[in-house]
Amino acid sequence: MSKQFPNGIEKMVVQQYLVLRDVKQVISSSISHLILKIQPYFYNNGTSVDLLCLCGTVSIQHKGNRYNIPVEIWLQKDYPLVAPLVYVKPTSNMYIASASGNVNQDGLVVLSYLESWHHTSNLYNLLRAMSESFSKSPPVYAKFSPHYKSLSNSNASSSGTAASVSLSNIPLSITHSPTYSSMSNNVSEQKQTHRFSDIGAEPRRMLLPIQGFEKMPLVSLEKAIRPVASFVPDVEQMVWIAKENCHRPKDGLTTDESASIMLYTMQWEPYEKSFYVKLNTTLRASVREQLKPWFLYLRLIINALQKLPSTHHVVYRGIKSDLTAQYSQGSTIVWWGFSSCTRSIETLKNECFLGKKGKRTLFHIECASGKNIQSHSFYAQEDEVLLPPARQFEVIGCLDQGNGLQIIQLRETQPEFPLIKLNSS
Repeated sequence: MSKQFPNGIEKMVVQQYLVLRDVKQVISSSISHLILKIQPYFYNNGTSVDLLCLCGTVSIQHKGNRYNIPVEIWLQKDYPLVAPLVYVKPTSNMYIASASGNVNQDGLVVLSYLESWHHTSNLYNLLRAMSESFSKSPPVYAKFSPHYKSLSNSNASSSGTAASVSLSNIPLSITHSPTYSSMSNNVSEQKQTHRFSDIGAEPRRMLLPIQGFEKMPLVSLEKAIRPVASFVPDVEQMVWIAKENCHRPKDGLTTDESASIMLYTMQWEPYEKSFYVKLNTTLRASVREQLKPWFLYLRLIINALQKLPSTHHVVYRGIKSDLTAQYSQGSTIVWWGFSSCTRSIETLKNECFLGKKGKRTLFHIECASGKNIQSHSFYAQEDEVLLPPARQFEVIGCLDQGNGLQIIQLRETQPEFPLIKLNSS
């Protein structure tokens, strides 16, 4: 059991098997985006106790739009014999709806499913009940902001305090509270697209080659991330989630190999603390000594990627900025981090990627070493092609498309000397 849960969680409950079963079911559910943590719960009498807490969001459909309602689900020690304690946790741009019949002003969720909790009740059916109830009567309001031009003056509060409007009157996509370490499957959420647009962080100089990791043994993913667990928050739990989604991996990969790729694609809040951000920042650093804690993981994921066939066609990535000054025609550049790309240029038209206005740079990349990781990504809908670290490119040309859009054409080339130790594919 302890191998299934992050450290310490198995001590928090009596019915360990039942808790594990229920938690696994809701973490992989399409109607919620939750992670499991140990946090102190404070009772009304002032006492506190460490409990298991599922933090994140539950999805609802209201008047044709999808919203993610931030929630906390607390599992007491005797769960599932006793009902969980459930709260809506409004973010800084929300109010709890005063007219809500399913949530009180403290955020406590009051549902008939919770009131009639019995031995056959479970978290998944609770989430379904919450989603159905919240879809009929959203439990939070969005604060008024002049940014939403579609709002009329009649929506404003008559009081002197900050005005608020109902969810039904404002085109606001409710996402996670920034205080949570949480993930989202919703591709329209802007921060999730950061992996495809972090090109601006690439150094504009030649670094020392990435080497040494290839001499490390192949180990389990749990062991591979152990050296970085102290400075990558929640990574042990993310490994658990990844492996729970990789029991039958495709492409001849082992569970650990597939999960190593999935872990790279996972993003949680704040996104700066996500695994891939920390890894790429280190790959792009000039001090190669900083890479040593990552060697076991690099050995595992590089081995996994080498088992996948290489992609020899055009892929795309982009950034909401003009980078043409850094990519002159005929020059040679190196991207030192892993590079997430998409095979569909239509994907980048999404407002959360490049959009259709403002300064933008679209990279048209003729790649030779890209790996289609769609079957191993946490976000399979993104149709992601992953380029390994230390890829060299020649700048073939730049084109000003007008309306702020620049297109830079790159072609992958082989460096004079290896920049990273990779097996031939």
